[in-house]
Amino acid sequence: TTSAAVALTASSLDLSSAADISSMIQFSVRASVPWLYMAFAASSLAAVFPGKASRWLLRNRRYIGLCFAAGMAWQLVFILWFVGVHWDYYLENAYAFVDIAVQIPGYVILTLMTVTSFRPGRDKLNARQWRILHKTGIYFLWGTVYSTYWYELHYYDDIQRVDHFYYWAGFAAVGVRMLAWSLKRWRAGVAGGVARTRLPLLLAGAAVAVVGLLGIAFAPWWSPAVIETVWSLGYVAPTVDLAVPFLPILVLGLAAWLIVRSRATAAAAAVPASGPGA
Repeated sequence: TTSAAVALTASSLDLSSAADISSMIQFSVRASVPWLYMAFAASSLAAVFPGKASRWLLRNRRYIGLCFAAGMAWQLVFILWFVGVHWDYYLENAYAFVDIAVQIPGYVILTLMTVTSFRPGRDKLNARQWRILHKTGIYFLWGTVYSTYWYELHYYDDIQRVDHFYYWAGFAAVGVRMLAWSLKRWRAGVAGGVARTRLPLLLAGAAVAVVGLLGIAFAPWWSPAVIETVWSLGYVAPTVDLAVPFLPILVLGLAAWLIVRSRATAAAAAVPASGPGA
């Protein structure tokens, strides 16, 4: 499906033009992102919203992930075509070291995840190695895409409606993972015989959650000051800068942990509260 959409769109463009090649790079990403978000949220959707649709999504998560991989393969093809045909234009208008520093690991991780999605590749890893690769990989890929749209909305002028949609869809995807993590441990606390909720922790968690949600919704208000502070750090600034879009997510993770801990007792300790997304 992704390849068909990319090929159909490319057939109507002049792929000797820098602008048209650039538009295909952008289109291939936009055609791929929904597949990534669905694969990222599949298991959590099945836990939070059990039903035929979520179970189908979970059963077909591997194929959904491969659709994302196909779209990103097209993106790489167009990037290489762009660099090969319009090298000077690329250096002057498109090259950014930080982008390359994120994209190369992303392609490597996606390639490894794709190869190990099939039995010959999977047989090279034990179960623990496979889980680490795919869980770490899917978070890295989600984070790369989410932060891309975060910066697109808050620091660029050419904003389109789809950018808003993918930003909020990316937040929803990680949000449902946090919710699934929280519900699993909350229910474990109830099953473990927890008699009552520790209200101070619950209220603290709710307050922190409000702060996190406000941070998501009003990033243009706080992010310039944070980024200015980050860039005062000197040579480490580009690396630290990459973490800025995730600050509200981390705050929400803390909120989820506090809310879960408000029900945690020794009886419920069988389920570790290690952090959302575990």
